[in-house]
Amino acid sequence: MSPSTVEMVANLIIYIFIFAAGAVIGSFLNVCILRLPRGESLVKQNSHCMTCGAYIKHYDLIPIFSWLILRGKCRNCGAKISPRYMLIETLTAVLFTCVFIKYDTAAYGFLFPMFACLFLAAVIVVCFEDLDTKSMSISVLLWMGAFAIGETLTALFARQSGYIESVTRISLTDRIIGMFAVSVPLLLIGFVITPLIYVYVISDDHKERRKLLKRLSSNLAPYDENRVKSALAKVDERIKEQGPVYGFGMGDVVLMAAAGLMLGVKAVVTAAFIGIVLGGIYGIIIKSKGEKAEETAEPIESAPIASELSDSAPALPTSSSPASDRFAFGPFLGIGIVTAVYVGNAVWDWYFSLLG
Repeated sequence: MSPSTVEMVANLIIYIFIFAAGAVIGSFLNVCILRLPRGESLVKQNSHCMTCGAYIKHYDLIPIFSWLILRGKCRNCGAKISPRYMLIETLTAVLFTCVFIKYDTAAYGFLFPMFACLFLAAVIVVCFEDLDTKSMSISVLLWMGAFAIGETLTALFARQSGYIESVTRISLTDRIIGMFAVSVPLLLIGFVITPLIYVYVISDDHKERRKLLKRLSSNLAPYDENRVKSALAKVDERIKEQGPVYGFGMGDVVLMAAAGLMLGVKAVVTAAFIGIVLGGIYGIIIKSKGEKAEETAEPIESAPIASELSDSAPALPTSSSPASDRFAFGPFLGIGIVTAVYVGNAVWDWYFSLLG
């Protein structure tokens, strides 16, 4: 065989091995996604059917193939097994293989592809956790930060020692700027700007509360004052039940900080842009669906509700529902991060080349 054929066969064998390893790791990620939010151990309990509780035999734990062979059903009780388990195993295997195809170890070494795969594995876990529970495990986010720090330190050592050329060619300055370029704006938008806009612009309950407080500061008869205080207590109770309203969760902030340190400023800004666009499109879709559902709903006739206050006092709002629908934003940021791992810098350079 010619040298090029030998090289092609060798690469094919390597990619098959990486695909298989990715599928195995994807199987473990399924366990993490399921057990971490419940506080369950990842190693002390054997895999079991969620319906009948029967332990799954070792020959039924082959990633991807076991689900296909069993046709998505438990061997013991016949209960359906979600296809998501197989999809996550396949997704992990494909992403790992694409990393090693994109970043050829023969030319650039093994360090960045290895850390990139570990980082993407953690991204998969927190994104699906966010999708299921609207929260992310702090332990996985800390591991993401550890992978980013580890890759940064090894890349610096490799560059300074001349052992290998850094595959990403990302300077330490770019990494540090990237760590804050997206995470700090998300922090400000999520925990400062959004709560202020909600309290002072959107929330009817907060508007009502300010009106009641203003009325209490004026001269009121004792009877009217008691009625206003009663109404204020009910408004405060509704506000307490709703809880604070944030634009982004702290998990999103930490996620993008780790991604910025790992990928640099160009890639993380690209990831954030992709995530925000996709999240915005999804938000518009679910909002339009909600409005259509309200329009098609049959009206319910009811008797007029008299206000507890006197005619001169403001009326209580009839609804305390949040002003906007909430959804997990992490998966959209995750899609942006995955895209940025492969083409983040190229998209940035292409965009700014168009601007001249």
